[in-house]
Amino acid sequence: MNTEELKRFVALEERRRQLEAEVDTIKAEAAELEQRLLPQFEQEGFEKISIDGRTVYVERKLWAKARDGNKAAVCKALKRARLGDYVEETFNTNSLSAYVRELDREERPLPPSLREVLEVSEVFKLRTRRS
Repeated sequence: MNTEELKRFVALEERRRQLEAEVDTIKAEAAELEQRLLPQFEQEGFEKISIDGRTVYVERKLWAKARDGNKAAVCKALKRARLGDYVEETFNTNSLSAYVRELDREERPLPPSLREVLEVSEVFKLRTRRS
C-alpha cells in the first residue's frame, strides 16, 4: 500500500469536507441577506444595481406545482387539456436502489420481472471518517 498516496487522499477528503462546510455557511448567509434585500429592491423600485463589478438584479420565475400535492389530479387535467406531453410515468432511482440494497442485505433475490429490466451494478469508492 502506498501510504503517501493514502495520506494525500485523506488530506484531500478532509479539505473537501472543510470547503463544503464553508460553502454551506456562505449559502446560508447569502440566503439570509437575500431575504432582507429583496424587499429593499421592491420598496425602492430598483430592477438592478451595479456594485463592486457585479450587477445585482431581481429575477422573476414562475413555478407550477400540484395543489395540495395531488399529482394524479394534475396529470388527469393535463391529459384532458391535451397537454399529455407534460405527463410521464417514472420511478425514483434512489428508492429503487435502496430496495435492491435491502434485498441484498437480506440475501433475497431480485424478483424475476425486475431482473429482466434492471441493471444492478456494484460501485466501490474510498471513503474516510474520523478514527
